[in-house]
Amino acid sequence: MGSNLPLRALVVFEASARLGSFRAAADELGLTPSAVSHQVRSLEAGLGVDLFERIGRGVTLSQDGRDLFAGIRDGFELVKRAVEATRRRRSGRTLQVVRLQTPPSFASRWLLPRLPALLAAHPGIDIRVNADKDQRPNATGVDLAIVYGDARAWDTRATRLLDETIQPLCAPALADGIHGPRDLLSRPLIGTRGNAMSWRSWFRRHGIDVDRTGAAAMELDPSDVAIEAAAKGLGIVLESSVLTEDEMREGRLAAPLPGHAISGPAYWLLPSATGDGQAGAELVRTWLLDRAAAEGLSARYS
Repeated sequence: MGSNLPLRALVVFEASARLGSFRAAADELGLTPSAVSHQVRSLEAGLGVDLFERIGRGVTLSQDGRDLFAGIRDGFELVKRAVEATRRRRSGRTLQVVRLQTPPSFASRWLLPRLPALLAAHPGIDIRVNADKDQRPNATGVDLAIVYGDARAWDTRATRLLDETIQPLCAPALADGIHGPRDLLSRPLIGTRGNAMSWRSWFRRHGIDVDRTGAAAMELDPSDVAIEAAAKGLGIVLESSVLTEDEMREGRLAAPLPGHAISGPAYWLLPSATGDGQAGAELVRTWLLDRAAAEGLSARYS
């Protein structure tokens, strides 16, 4: 690799690691997924290590990948902030920048559809969304953070934003003939690594030992991919009411066992971690809390 830093490949790696998906990184960077994969493989070849583990259609960071990401992520954020500051000085903009960090699936499925309304309500805000799996409360360059977890982890540090329920969901055509949890054992199941609840845990809650039945779920990552696959009739997914709101409202997903929803973790809103952009951050924080309360999402599909 020589003494030159492979900056383009590092940019692609940073986006892929932060978003947890080559496809999501491609969308953010304006590249094709194959171009992203090529850049990552080039970086891996130059470093002599595997940065990602390829599992099914998804990817996850290897230990070497996690180490590299931990070493470069804050540096990338500092570069972004410096570029933004230079652009603002050049253009004379007076918009107040608010940097909001959220889990990737939450950003695409709940936050982004609501951003136009937020910006219309607060035209003086220049909001920057960083879809990131990192949940460090004091991450560099973050004014507000939305995190995911249970009350034991966040209740004393954050404000509850959205509750969720977790239940089996599928395309309406697949719901026919499903009357109880055991009926799912003969249906194609879709699982997502890292979800709050696995199929094994859900079946156990309903008195079924899947290890004895031999039932297994195909694995699709991240949640975006799994939800879309279920909506297209590929199988039954065990997913969040928060992340599947649009599909449920549009009738693309149905709950075949509506009485078997289980309360899951919650989404929490952390206060501003820096003194930069406090006033704007408070406006965004208040808007998000008011919007979540007005929608009452946690009780809608339970």
